[in-house]
Amino acid sequence: MTIRPYQSSDYSGCIRAFEGNHPEFFADHEKAEFQDLLNGLSGSDNEDTPFYYVVEIERQIAACAGFYFPDNQPGTAGLVWGMVAREFHRKGIGKQLLIFRLNKIQELCPGASVILDTTQLSFPFFEKLGFRITQITRDFYAPGLDRYDMILIP
Repeated sequence: MTIRPYQSSDYSGCIRAFEGNHPEFFADHEKAEFQDLLNGLSGSDNEDTPFYYVVEIERQIAACAGFYFPDNQPGTAGLVWGMVAREFHRKGIGKQLLIFRLNKIQELCPGASVILDTTQLSFPFFEKLGFRITQITRDFYAPGLDRYDMILIP
């Protein structure tokens, strides 16, 4: 297993990971948003571009996820678009990628709090690793897909 920065050649593997988790974990409209993020990563020198990584196992994209530092919240990082390809669920890959991102965040911004939004399906994963719920918005992403805002304070 290798965790490395996203490259434009990873695009189709990341889209496959998204599609394997849709519609259970992602709403229909989110695919275009995810594609926009990936397209924005390719060759971008913009400082606002998130740090984005993939997990590669035997030349296959097993997971992808990123983080960013919001300009309006110093000392805070946000997690974005984390997902594990369906065939790699429940193998510890998501946890390893999350810990990798948390370590990178602390390396770049020591003491940073970490925020994220997720669904009722995924929040227990983050809760087990120390995140706490700050707000719940029912049917935010789509009917039956609630938004859980969470924070991890080191």
